[in-house]
Amino acid sequence: MNRLRLLVIVLSMTTIIAYAQPTRQFDNSDPSAEEVYMLELINRARMDPAAEGVRLMDTDDSTVQAVYRRLGIDKEATRKAFATYPKRPPLAFTALLSVLARSQTSDMVNNGYIGHVNSRGENLEERYRHVLYKPSGSYGENVATYAGGAWYGHCRLNVDWSPTDQQPLSRRLNIMNFSGGSHNEIGIGIRHLKPEDQISDTVGPVVLTQNFGSSETTYLTGVAYQDLNHNGFYDMGEDMRGARITPDRGDYFVITTSSGGYTLPYAGTGSMVITASTQYSGTITTTVELPGTENVKVDFVFPSEPPPQVTLQLPLHRSMNVEQHGTSFVWNSAGPASTYTIQVATAEDFHLGSAIWSETTTDTTMMLALPSCQRSYFWRVKARNGVGTSPWSTVYALTTGGTVPSAPTLRSPASDVVVDHDAYLHFEWDMVPGASAHHFRISRNAGLTNPVVDDSAMHGTTFDAPAMPLSDQPFFWGVRAYDDTCGWGEWATRAMTPTVTSIDNDITSGPNGLAVVPNPVTPMSMLVMNVPAGGMATLHLVDANGSTIATRRLSLDGGRTTLPLSSLVDTDVAQGIYGIVLSCEAYVRYVNVAIIR
Repeated sequence: MNRLRLLVIVLSMTTIIAYAQPTRQFDNSDPSAEEVYMLELINRARMDPAAEGVRLMDTDDSTVQAVYRRLGIDKEATRKAFATYPKRPPLAFTALLSVLARSQTSDMVNNGYIGHVNSRGENLEERYRHVLYKPSGSYGENVATYAGGAWYGHCRLNVDWSPTDQQPLSRRLNIMNFSGGSHNEIGIGIRHLKPEDQISDTVGPVVLTQNFGSSETTYLTGVAYQDLNHNGFYDMGEDMRGARITPDRGDYFVITTSSGGYTLPYAGTGSMVITASTQYSGTITTTVELPGTENVKVDFVFPSEPPPQVTLQLPLHRSMNVEQHGTSFVWNSAGPASTYTIQVATAEDFHLGSAIWSETTTDTTMMLALPSCQRSYFWRVKARNGVGTSPWSTVYALTTGGTVPSAPTLRSPASDVVVDHDAYLHFEWDMVPGASAHHFRISRNAGLTNPVVDDSAMHGTTFDAPAMPLSDQPFFWGVRAYDDTCGWGEWATRAMTPTVTSIDNDITSGPNGLAVVPNPVTPMSMLVMNVPAGGMATLHLVDANGSTIATRRLSLDGGRTTLPLSSLVDTDVAQGIYGIVLSCEAYVRYVNVAIIR
């Protein structure tokens, strides 16, 4: 017995195994919305016969109930019969059977009869051959005329009422396949006639043909729709036409018809990721388990309205001592939302410039690092889908924990100092409790910007800087502490002006002085020049063989000029004894320099 397998659909964002994406479009038939709705009724019945029996017998359609009473339909017996039927896989529309069904319906309308032999005398088997359809197993046909909607027509055929008290149930057998073989393909043709178009009193106002067939092909089939009336079922007018249905493997993709339906052949077994994408209503991705031997129904229900407002969960409103470096933000799922946007700001009104985070995700949680300790932050979330965007959630507040490092106490130099030109200035400060590093700077301005000395990876509490580059000009020095949890603390700063003494005569007195201080070279070495007149000059760094290693052109003012030696000597220059030549039109000066790595 062919049993229907349980279909499991799971929301999915990724697929583990990568397959070539389909590039060929499968040629769907284009059933009307009413024909799609009737197939939905049929497939619902096949997949749960017991529920179908109850649904048919307990319908609130008064017209159908009147027929039951008139014909004496045994409701209890019908319910029991359906409860014994096996579950069957869904049927899929195919182009050939759709052509066949519509052709038979038109022939019956045009020639005023209801039957299985057309006006040319062709029986069902001959008509199948006529459209080149070759069933591999069971096949059949239902025809009917009635005055009512699609549900009425479905009841007419699946209850299979007639004056002969539901005998022999051939139409129900075609739909339910409760014995014998099982169909897997279908075509439906429905025509509505105006009174003036009816050529027979017994044909119309609705004429229906259902053609059933079997093939070795297995299909994915279903509908893409918006559940506008929230009944969990496709209804006419809810179709999502033009949606692209793309599996993660196979040869074909398909575009949903004008009524939202689709049929797509598949092969193989196991998991398959299927994506339904639209231009304006977003994308839905599902994972299905393929049995490989029967059709699988996969519906894509797109949202019909924007998602509701999101409710925030964690951190709770006004939470204190929130972890700074790994805060998990959690909110509830907002119904048909496809993405969520979370914002974190330093101001409750989220005014321009106050937001520090704005991220979009498909999940309902996000891990964020907050920039500061002991700081108040505010967060909110909104949801979005293909229809629109929800309002922002209620704003929640939180305060981070931790202890920001205090500013260090600066010890020395305590005030202006006098120091020899080739000596070092010694800086010292107190260790900040809990600090794992200190940041030391020297700058010519109180804000410590554009520093001349900058070391942010210090683990001690002292620093020695050459005195010569800092000579005779005011400067500012500062230190701040780093905590592994809360980051950098505030700067402690101090202003001072060093007085440098005992400067070599060839630098300060000589008319064309040139010196490197200190020498041998350190990262703080300075090139000191004393020239009689300003103008363009050239500096050359030459090695022991007289080859030029580096050159720099510069404009000098008359008198003393100091430059960082690093502006001429790169850090990749090998150690050794080099010469520095200063030349212009009026003079040439030379000094040796020792580079020790």
